[in-house]
Formats: sequence, C-alpha cells, structure tokens
Amino acid sequence: MDQIQHKSNMTRTNLKLRGEGKTDGHIGSLDYLPDDVLYVILLKLDIQSLGRVCRTCRRLQRLAGADFVWARHGNNRTLIQESGWCHQKQKITLRHTECSYKEKLRLSYNWENAVFHSTVITQNSVKQMPWLQCDQGGLWVSTEQNIKCFSTNRHRRSKNHLHTLSGVKHDVTHFILHEESVIAGCSDGSVVRWNKTSDSPTFTHKVHESHIHKVDARANLVFSGSADNTVRILDTNLGAENRVVKVFELEDRVWSVGVSPDGRWCVGGTAASTEQTPPLIVWDVASLTKLCNLGTHHKKGAGVFDMKFESPDILLTSGYDTVLRMWDMRTHTCVRNWVEPFDYANYCIQSDNNMTMFTGTARSSMTRLWDKRKSNPITMYHPPCRRRDSPVYSIAHDTSRLFIALDLSIHMLDFSVKG
Repeated sequence: MDQIQHKSNMTRTNLKLRGEGKTDGHIGSLDYLPDDVLYVILLKLDIQSLGRVCRTCRRLQRLAGADFVWARHGNNRTLIQESGWCHQKQKITLRHTECSYKEKLRLSYNWENAVFHSTVITQNSVKQMPWLQCDQGGLWVSTEQNIKCFSTNRHRRSKNHLHTLSGVKHDVTHFILHEESVIAGCSDGSVVRWNKTSDSPTFTHKVHESHIHKVDARANLVFSGSADNTVRILDTNLGAENRVVKVFELEDRVWSVGVSPDGRWCVGGTAASTEQTPPLIVWDVASLTKLCNLGTHHKKGAGVFDMKFESPDILLTSGYDTVLRMWDMRTHTCVRNWVEPFDYANYCIQSDNNMTMFTGTARSSMTRLWDKRKSNPITMYHPPCRRRDSPVYSIAHDTSRLFIALDLSIHMLDFSVKG
C-alpha cells in the first residue's frame, strides 16, 4: 500500500487507497478500514492535514476530532484550561464552557498573539476597586454597595445585568462565590451573605473594626483579613455572640486570605511593612493554631495582595514586590517564581490549575499571560479604554474569554474570534 498523499483539496475520492482496486468485494477506501487503523493514520498527520480530514466526511470528522488525536500538537502550546477543585479533593475538568482539545489548540494561537474582540460589560461614573467572579450564571461584579450579575452569553446583550444583590450600607470590598451563596466583606468590617437568587442578605455580622480586604470560605466557616491587623474565622452556624471562633493577631495589615480546597490550611498575606513581619503566615484550621511563616528573605514592604490555591498543596501568591511565586505547602517552600518584566506590582492573580496563569498589574491596565514552563510571560493584554494608567483590580477567565476589572470599566476579551 502506497503512502497517502495529502492535498489541500482533499475529498472522499482523494482518500482512496492505491491498491488492487477491490478487496472482498469492496472498493479499497478509508471508509472500510476499522477505527483503530484510522486512528493510527490520524496520529501521523500534522495539524493542517488533520484539519482537511475533518472536512471530508462525518465519520472521519468524528474520529479526527478526538482529543487524544490533537493532544501531541499542544505540547508546546499555551492551552487555556478551565478546571477547579471541589471540597472532596476531586479535580473538576468539565464545566460549562469546557471545549474540545482541537478548539483549545485553535484558541491558543489567539491567546498567544493577543487576537481578541473587546466588549465593555459595564462602566462606572467614578473610580472604584471592583472585584470579579465568574460561574455558570454569569459574571458577578462588585460596585459600591451592590454585587451585580451580568450575562456572558455571546448571543445576549452583556450590558443588561441579570440580577443585583443589595441591602448593605457600606461598600463591598471583596466577595467570593461559595456553593449557592455569595459571601462578601465590606468596608465597615462586616461579613455579608446572600443566596445567589435573593435580593437582600440572608446573613450579616460585624466581624472587624476596620476595612475587610479579603474573604474566603469552606463549609460553614468564613475567613476574613482586615486592616485591623487580624485574620478572623466566623462560623455562620453559631449564634451571634459566638460566631467569631478564632482571632489571629498580626503585627501588620492583612491584604489577602486564602484557604486550601481541603480546608486544612489558612494562609494570610500581610503588608510586610517591616523586615520582621513575614509576608505569609500559615495556620492549621483543625487546631486553630499557627503553623509556620512562608518566606524568610523578602523585601521591606513586599506585601501579598492576592493568592490562589491550585490544589490542597500548591499555592500561588503575588504582590507588591512584582514576583509571582509558587509554594509547596507540604514542604512550606517556594518552588518556582516569575518576575514581572516592567517591575509593576501584581494586584491580582488567576490560573487554570494547569500550566497557564494571569496577573493583573498595578499600572497601564495591563494583564499578563504566563506559562509555568517558561520564565518570561507569553504576552500582555491592554483592553481598549479611556485611560491606560488604571490598575487591574481583578480578573476572571474561561477557556475562550478573559474578564478584566479596571477602575472605570469592566471588559470582556473574547478570544474565540476566527481569522
């Protein structure tokens, strides 16, 4: 059997084998080969040939569209995954916007070359510090005393928000989506909880004496870090007098708080305004005691503004000293770091729990795309806006879209565009 010739005008006729004509009464074509043999052939093809095979017939389109056929072509590409961790330590790999490996490979070219279509989801009349969270229901955005949910459906008008959570008297400074609830910290030190479908809060409690910077939650426990130099643990199932079950006193402002997916560790990120103040402190949640400090050689003022647990044992942090770090919680050591080339502070961080990471910088409305396998960033994104010197306060993403929060506007960058 001679080698198959792949041409740009490949059709069903072109795919016939050059044999003796008929075998067992059938014409010798690819249609009569079993699937496993066709897979062997498809695994030998390059990307262009695979694309042409997909346009020949339904059967070959189905076979050539299998993820493992395309997997080897993505080894050196920056593929954006969408995955997370549930509380049972099981990795979630399929969610509402998860797409095929073939589509991820196509999208990788747009992500790496900053090819996108920009949409302004909402604009603010005054400068704010908004926070973003994205789920199946849409994009949740904090704005002053409210949290609004906007549609991210490409076939609907994204500027029309779907739902508004209100009923608080002070600004929402940070919030998270926790199961079917939205939990927020406010500028007066209060922790507020809504059901996603409700208008008014179902729970409100004054926890801190000052501004809350970050909140996180596991099960019925809410963890909050504040400008009053404390990290506090709140049990929402207890009565008002006993809800604050633990107060961790620190020597500096707490900029960020994170809890591991399995609920073992609570990590607080400080302002590190002195050389004696550690930038990261770890507590054991079960015993409610301090475990250790992370980072012994740090610059003065190297505060940690944001953090993200990728798994129960892997923690990403970023902050004022422009360095993105990966920590192994089993050894309590920094195993990798990436330096911002422009020496900008990193206000926020996101990742796909795989190979890609995003950082939002403190200047120039700039978001970076990083690949963990490389020391330098892949590219940077500047959404079209009235001002280019806004910090990027928050970012969210799925496999094809990036959401960016600036002081006067919220942008959606859609990388699914076809050239």
